[in-house]
Amino acid sequence: MTVTLLGLFTGILIGLTGTGGGSLLTPLLLLFTPYPALVVIGTDLVTGMATKLVGFLEHWKLGRIHWRLAGYIILGSLPGSAAGMAFIFLLKTHLSAAHLETSLKVFVGIALFSASVSLPYVRRKKIGVPGASRLAAHPTRLGFILVGAAVGFLVAVTSVGSGSLIMVFMLVAAPLPITELVGTDIMLGFATTVLAGSLHLWMGHFSRQLFVELVMGSVPGVILGSWFSQRVPERYLSWFLSLLYVSLGTRLLLSW
Repeated sequence: MTVTLLGLFTGILIGLTGTGGGSLLTPLLLLFTPYPALVVIGTDLVTGMATKLVGFLEHWKLGRIHWRLAGYIILGSLPGSAAGMAFIFLLKTHLSAAHLETSLKVFVGIALFSASVSLPYVRRKKIGVPGASRLAAHPTRLGFILVGAAVGFLVAVTSVGSGSLIMVFMLVAAPLPITELVGTDIMLGFATTVLAGSLHLWMGHFSRQLFVELVMGSVPGVILGSWFSQRVPERYLSWFLSLLYVSLGTRLLLSW
């Protein structure tokens, strides 16, 4: 029941903001369940495939996805995810199980702090930008691709980043309406987690019981969150997420 409630909570946040999946669910599971870090990360990513597919379809029906922007970031995120899985394999061959567990918790904690520091500041600057804008010329396209690669790597290693960090970058570089950014972000998160989650599943980093309990909460949660996405003031959500990321990141870093 606890795991299902955590899935419901994070699913609602994904539908509302495009963030909160790996950034919240992974550290919560690491802190409050007995599963090893790799199993938590892998199962969370596989769950994210189902959750973000539902969110993607909901926002697609509402016309909230910027396909060209998404295409640039996907070009980078897919090879970035593959590189992240290669890094995981390297860690497994050179570290003991205990050291690997500690290293992954530190990576997750650092990723949470990165998201928490930038999220409210950047969103506050971009609230109220009217209408959609044209994407910039070729140098910006390269920037989107490079950021996609970096975030794809981070998602594969920690399961954190597909929502929080891509959203922060899009808010800086693509002044689109916030609802369109949320829909695009969820679509990007789905594309990234498909590759990373499939590779974790292939490597055996998966718990069927944990997956079922998470899906029971996260799928209805993301539908509710998508419906409420235009009804909750965005500035309150960004500060709430930031404070929660700091708290969870601190607990993870202190736990090792």
